[in-house]
Amino acid sequence: MKRLTPNVLVIDDSQADQETVALYLQDIANVKTVSSGDEAIECVKRFAIDVILLDLEMPGMDGFKTLECLRRQEECINVPVVMVTGVCDRETVLNSVILGIDGYLVKPINKIDLQNKVLEVFDKKSEPVVKRKTILLVDDDMVYLKQVNNMLMDKYNAVMINSPKLALEYLSRHVPDVIVLDFQMPVYNGANLMGIIKNNAVGQEVPVIILSGLEKDKVIESCKGYNPMAYLSKPISKKELEETIEQALNQ
Repeated sequence: MKRLTPNVLVIDDSQADQETVALYLQDIANVKTVSSGDEAIECVKRFAIDVILLDLEMPGMDGFKTLECLRRQEECINVPVVMVTGVCDRETVLNSVILGIDGYLVKPINKIDLQNKVLEVFDKKSEPVVKRKTILLVDDDMVYLKQVNNMLMDKYNAVMINSPKLALEYLSRHVPDVIVLDFQMPVYNGANLMGIIKNNAVGQEVPVIILSGLEKDKVIESCKGYNPMAYLSKPISKKELEETIEQALNQ
């Protein structure tokens, strides 16, 4: 079977580095280049992007801030991101891991390493998930979302949404098998959002698992009447989360 060609967005303030990466990838990918985070945000709104290559050290909006802004865009929440940078100190690597970076390449980059990494994250993103159950994860904390996603990605089709508004937009077009919902979010808290979901015919039958760092009794009282399937206290373990999701799927 012929391999699909990924659409790759290169975000780097160095034109020379943009040209080098584009040259290295020209045989395996469709490449678009931008010089700043602001340009990247406009690009992901206009074009379907499969993989993002992100420079860390950029004037104004650096790589970490750019990633934070990109993850707020509906089109970009689940797009794999590879950090391409000359910075390789331990703290930077740890921050990248915490933020859920899907890969890390140090400049000057090697052509083969770059191609392999792009194809690796693209193929992983493109793996068939038809037989997997879809778990909608809703939490305004993108770092925590990524951590939960990492717990589930080997077994489920996990969809990360980092705002109640985007979650409602997603639910207007899709029906997940389970919703894992953070209780503490701005504008809509978990109870408010759950009320909207349960008052919608599509969402009435979808089991909801509530996550919260608050006292369990307070959360239960707030969600009274909406019948969430379970309450889990943060921080959660992979085993606890998977067992609760399986209970929700089998109820």
